[in-house]
Amino acid sequence: MGQIIRLPISPVPYPNTSAKLDTAESVLLIAIRWWVAAYRQGENALARLCRGFEAAGAYEAAFAIDNLMDIVARTVRRPIDVHCPRCPNVSDDEKHLLHAAALAQAGQGDLAAKALRITLLSAQGADFALLALEGLGELFADARLFFRPRVPPTADGLETWSVAPPGETRH
Repeated sequence: MGQIIRLPISPVPYPNTSAKLDTAESVLLIAIRWWVAAYRQGENALARLCRGFEAAGAYEAAFAIDNLMDIVARTVRRPIDVHCPRCPNVSDDEKHLLHAAALAQAGQGDLAAKALRITLLSAQGADFALLALEGLGELFADARLFFRPRVPPTADGLETWSVAPPGETRH
């Protein structure tokens, strides 16, 4: 009989505590957690999300979060770890969602969908979630909530590779 070994996927270097997140990341994280808490209790999270996003100046984003998380709930490939709203820690799965949202807002939808496919969702789920994330990114930008790009650290002793502009050679 075969054995399945799950290989760990390193999350993007987000802080392990919610207190160290940027404003946009904190807003998205608490919205995800509110949605999941309501889902677990069999409640509708939309009313709470609407109140919270109205205070943040992005009322319409509540509907995008509701849509995104409904897609996530229906298309996850495994149970995901989303902490309770007051938890100070950030799970790896929460980091993956934050990363996908940042990529989508930055216009890197292909990478956002790929990140979701590799870490959390089915292929179709990642495609549907991308549409919700792109809309959410626009709504966040309208409310001046911008995700900061986070780049994985380089391994000690390894050179960072980059694409050279045309006409320039790098060694």
